[in-house]
Amino acid sequence: MSDLDSVLKNKYGFENPFKPDPLVEKALPYLNNGKYLLDVGCGEGADTVFFAKRGFQVTALDTNETHLDRLQAFINDNSLTNVSVVNTNVLDFQYPQHHYDVISCILVGCCMTHSDFGKLVAILKSTVKKGGIIIMSLRNYLDPQFKDYVSTEPMIEPNTFNKSEGCCEVIYFIEKNRLRECFLDFEILYYYEGFAKDKYEEVQQHGDSYIICKKKD
Repeated sequence: MSDLDSVLKNKYGFENPFKPDPLVEKALPYLNNGKYLLDVGCGEGADTVFFAKRGFQVTALDTNETHLDRLQAFINDNSLTNVSVVNTNVLDFQYPQHHYDVISCILVGCCMTHSDFGKLVAILKSTVKKGGIIIMSLRNYLDPQFKDYVSTEPMIEPNTFNKSEGCCEVIYFIEKNRLRECFLDFEILYYYEGFAKDKYEEVQQHGDSYIICKKKD
């Protein structure tokens, strides 16, 4: 653990201090002209801080009060005046139309039902500007955990299960090709569907679907 990680853990209580998501880092070259960025489901704020330190005006959404309090304390102490933190369910937020240059939505869709994910996609597509970028990832049908759920739990919706523990009440594993199909009206800049290393190295690998796409003018 680095000295900075120790400070972030001890002073603010961060569980996983500010390690940006690999997909967020991969997307950065596509974001050169962006200013207004929406971080949907920001968690502890690793990606929020990553973007804010690169000059974006960030609106960060989440419902976890503990995570948001930690993030707000860090923002205040470090004078990050270009970050606004909002405690809200991502389906309830009042999204402005055609406003954001960039939307980052990392592993949020897997904490809602199959049908609610469809609603979220429609909302995000309407709030991003023409020429704007959406970055999105979900756990998918290849994930080892999906196989466990299929063998032991009833589905409440396609690929959706009640979750007995963890950060969300339900868990959804996106179907093959669904993420791509959700954005056929966008220009797809990057797409991946397969296995990926766990960001925090807590398990060997996950089944993930990734997309970086651009709203057509």
